[in-house]
Amino acid sequence: MNSPPRAYMPPSLEAGRAWGFTVNLYALRSQRNWGIGDFGDLRAFVRYAAGLGADVVGINPLHALPYCDPESASPYAPTSRYFLNPLYIDVAHTADYCADVPAAAALRARVASAPLADTLAALRAVPQIAYARVARLKWSALETCYEILRTTQGSRRHAFRAFSERGGARLERFALYQALSERFARERDAAHGWTQWPHAFGDPEGASVRDFAAKARRRIDYFKYLQWLASEQLAQAAADAAALGVGLYLDVAVGVAVDSADVWSDRRSYILDETIGAPPDALGPDGQNWGLAPPDPNAMLHDGGAAFAQMLAANMTYARALRLDHAMALLRLFRIPRGKTAADGFYVAYPWEELLAIATRESERARCLIVGEDLGTVPDGFRERMERARVFSYRLLLFEREADGCFKTPGAYPALALATATTHDLPTLPGWALGCDLDARESIGAMPADHGRRARRQRQREVAQLLQALRERGALDQAAFQTLERSLAARSRDGSLYAPLVRAAYRYLAATPARLVLVQLDDALGELAQMNLPGTHAEYPNWRRKNALDLAAIMADPDLTALAGDVRDRVKGGVPT
Repeated sequence: MNSPPRAYMPPSLEAGRAWGFTVNLYALRSQRNWGIGDFGDLRAFVRYAAGLGADVVGINPLHALPYCDPESASPYAPTSRYFLNPLYIDVAHTADYCADVPAAAALRARVASAPLADTLAALRAVPQIAYARVARLKWSALETCYEILRTTQGSRRHAFRAFSERGGARLERFALYQALSERFARERDAAHGWTQWPHAFGDPEGASVRDFAAKARRRIDYFKYLQWLASEQLAQAAADAAALGVGLYLDVAVGVAVDSADVWSDRRSYILDETIGAPPDALGPDGQNWGLAPPDPNAMLHDGGAAFAQMLAANMTYARALRLDHAMALLRLFRIPRGKTAADGFYVAYPWEELLAIATRESERARCLIVGEDLGTVPDGFRERMERARVFSYRLLLFEREADGCFKTPGAYPALALATATTHDLPTLPGWALGCDLDARESIGAMPADHGRRARRQRQREVAQLLQALRERGALDQAAFQTLERSLAARSRDGSLYAPLVRAAYRYLAATPARLVLVQLDDALGELAQMNLPGTHAEYPNWRRKNALDLAAIMADPDLTALAGDVRDRVKGGVPT
């Protein structure tokens, strides 16, 4: 493969540094969204971040999730990595919703009417995303928008037709899968994924599927329409960000669900009697089974690795930086036989030099930096090979320790890295200091009481070590240290009291040579509950917690403004900690 030996590096990072925020898009509150953060909220946050001098805004994967099962909300277990989640569509800013035709006027009037307006207000107010209720309202409105497009002559119909043609067979098959999922969810209750469909519909090229497609053209086109709207709005958000000097940093999940559209569309490229997971590590002490379908390593290089390249290209279209979740999957995957646990898992090698060559080629083509998430069990030599390919490492303050457990000094961080404090699979920084993750595991019976007591004593030692490291570097002054000690001793649940800890931690990270420093918004807002508790499902509200503050309050938050100023000045000006 005539691939460049290294991934793309923006000129601004060849010798400089950048900073920004990571945000859980779905968690953003506003007075205009429909109970879940959307692309309109993304644009608003980008404008705010740009005003603070940020270079980057990062978000979790935007991959398509099961249309008929909106409560399956993990962005890391998608139905497709090629397509987008239409729940992020900002309905009120679609051209068809705003059209000057009677049907659109009637839709706007219905949304503004007392019953629906009250429902939307209630969905905005609840502390957790009510995915199923939000989806019902959005799908209903978007179906009306599609009918407006379908029955109105004009340039938009031509633009939609052109989008459908560009999408080709992959878009057609994805939309067909969505339509079939809807049919069987209606006929067979919870049968959303293809593994629960009648056998005749398991083959996308079979006669039963062809007959259905011929009869369901309007519905198939509706699902294409949703992808068109989502791509329009994300492209606009990316363009607006670029005009403000901000790049979107997007995320690609390591795989797709077993019963996903991607697997159904190309079953020969996946191993169907195993799932992807991880052995015991810092992210999952008991190991993890992610329930994702492993790609067949022998099939990944078919047609020169076209499917892998197209998946990366689909995500890089909107991104200036792209995070590869569990980047070690380029080298090897931990696979678990169906129905077994992580204790029965084993590693399988993948053609990593070829996959890395494809990734760097697509990176150069899209002018998109690559970040390789290299947490957990990292094979010897992996990080060194990634560095030679100019793939950024992913370094978390909570994980960067010396052999004796002490926190690494800023100078020990690599330059070719993204540095941040924590991530969605770990407690927020205030939550970590308080042991909120330990409380959560104990409350659901996932941690015996004696284990919990030992873990809390260990956490107290770790917190003391971090505070000591922050003080030694001058990131935390004596007054702030004493304030934090009092708050921690009282186990105060007021997240705002931990602002000095968050500010000091990001000052510390800004003093590293890492070329990219990102502030996790959850840390900055003093959130205590982590977004996802690995190894849990219904027993913990994963991917559902909203931010405590709405966007207007976030933009007026003086602590966040001060934190941003600290990070900006240190990253951009080299201000010593």
